[in-house]
Amino acid sequence: MITITEFNGTNHAQWGAKMALHLEQQQVYGVSKRYHDKPEEPGAHPTTTEKAAFKAWTNHHGVAKSTIRQGMESGAHAECMFVENAKTLLDKLASACTSQLKFNIFEIRDYLWAIKLQGCKNVDNYTLQMDPKFNNCYLYVGQSTTDTDADMDSAKTIAMMIKQERILYLLCGIPRNDEWKVFLQLTMDRNAMMTTTRNEIVTKLAVNEAAIK
Repeated sequence: MITITEFNGTNHAQWGAKMALHLEQQQVYGVSKRYHDKPEEPGAHPTTTEKAAFKAWTNHHGVAKSTIRQGMESGAHAECMFVENAKTLLDKLASACTSQLKFNIFEIRDYLWAIKLQGCKNVDNYTLQMDPKFNNCYLYVGQSTTDTDADMDSAKTIAMMIKQERILYLLCGIPRNDEWKVFLQLTMDRNAMMTTTRNEIVTKLAVNEAAIK
């Protein structure tokens, strides 16, 4: 059984992935993504097959819609609660969350630019102040609302940009003095920045800090 934290307006990345698995578990994911089109409503003299197909789709769509709504916090995008189509409901939630995160990401970047190693006393405090903000940045990548290769490639590109940006912020907060001069010359190399990781930079920061002390 999949446990889902309710959608609160900002956690679409995690919520969307788990909700997709939950809908798949109930065999209604195809309906919620419109992979299974709605059959034509039976006419005046429908066949048994037509009636059965329409009834099955209606039941599956109802399950999908109620499952999505039950996974939302009370009051989270209340306007979406009246959307009658399951796929439209998912798309609206993704769009609303992305718009909010796009707005917030500028505030996050301003905060990160202002963090300096000298004001944090040591490397541990320096990274502790940055890491939660970068976790919020990763939410911006989120889960694509469509399943095309182009969308998945775009998400991967954004994720890579955020990883490189994380390195940049870590290095920009380092003092520009003689104690850190050699360290910066070695780590600010463009090719090195493209391949290094956050943990490698933090380890080197700690080593250099210990050498200074």
